[in-house]
Amino acid sequence: MSLGRRAYDLLRGHLNNEWDRIHQVFDDPATQELADSLSEPVAKSRTEVQAQNASPVIQTPEEKIELARRILGVPTTASFTDIRHAYERINRRADPSNFPAGTPEADQAAQIQRRVQWAYTLLTESMDGTEKRFRSLEIE
Repeated sequence: MSLGRRAYDLLRGHLNNEWDRIHQVFDDPATQELADSLSEPVAKSRTEVQAQNASPVIQTPEEKIELARRILGVPTTASFTDIRHAYERINRRADPSNFPAGTPEADQAAQIQRRVQWAYTLLTESMDGTEKRFRSLEIE
C-alpha cells in the first residue's frame, strides 16, 4: 500500500470519527423529540400537528453556547487557547482539500468545517480582544 493511500485512509478515518461525533450532538435532541412524540397520545388533530410543526425552534443563547462547546469538545471552563486548539485540530482534520474533489468525504468535511467555524465564532465573540491577540499579558 502506498504512503499516499495510507495517509488518505487515516484522514478519512479521522474525518468519519469527527463526523459521527458532531452528528451525535445534533441527533440527541432529534432522538429525544422522537421518543416524546411516540409517548404522546395519537389523538391530535391535523391542524394541531401543523401548528406545532410551524413554530420555529428557538434556542436560548445558553443552549447555543452549550451546543458550540459540544461541537468543539471543550469544557465549560475552557480558555481561549483550549478553544482555539480544539478548533484548529478539528479544522485541520476536516479540510476538504485532504480528499478528492466531489467525493462524499469532501462534502462531509465541508459541513464539519462550517459547523466548527460557527462554534468557534460563537464561543470567541464574547472574549476580550486582548486575550485573543496576545493570549496572556503576565508581565513581571
